[in-house]
Amino acid sequence: MAGLGRYIAGLGALSALVISAGCDNKEGTIPNVPPTGAQTPAAILPHLQYLAAWKNYKHLILIAPISPDVVFPSAWWFHNHAKQLGISLTPEELQVLGISKLASRLDDLPRAPEEGYGIEDARMAFNAGIYRLIKGLPVKVWAEMKVSKVSMNPGNNRVMDVMLTYNNHPMIQVSCIKKVDAGGGGEFYGVANIWYQVRPETVK
Repeated sequence: MAGLGRYIAGLGALSALVISAGCDNKEGTIPNVPPTGAQTPAAILPHLQYLAAWKNYKHLILIAPISPDVVFPSAWWFHNHAKQLGISLTPEELQVLGISKLASRLDDLPRAPEEGYGIEDARMAFNAGIYRLIKGLPVKVWAEMKVSKVSMNPGNNRVMDVMLTYNNHPMIQVSCIKKVDAGGGGEFYGVANIWYQVRPETVK
């Protein structure tokens, strides 16, 4: 767990710098302080908006489930999906998100544990994958994003699907799942999956 501790500390340091430097870049209704745990699936949107605007990487931990049955397959999906959409991470982002050592295999990660890729690596890749997909759309689009529909996932009754729209057009489906706050704050929703309904470059 020492590696995870260094990762969290590093995210905190960089996030403080990014927030300080970016305070003039707020747009629309995006929160300028970290949202608290999402009590409903729809409440996940302010978290994604906040991350898009402020790049407070350590906030990813609040909305990321930690169970292996979610982390491994979704980490694979996030990065594979991002690759297909043409969304990449910079070398600096790879380093700060703690996944530089996975850079060469990031677009096709294992979907289950294997030698050299355990749960700690998968959790870091999962968190980074959420951010990688979020950065595919401009902040001004995130500021105007709305929740148009919340429904139970047809294949998993633990999962709630949230459709996000922009200018009345479906943009992203976010699948949410309840997670338990390790700090004793109760249950709230985290991100289990993200699926673009359009290619980012088509958004105007």
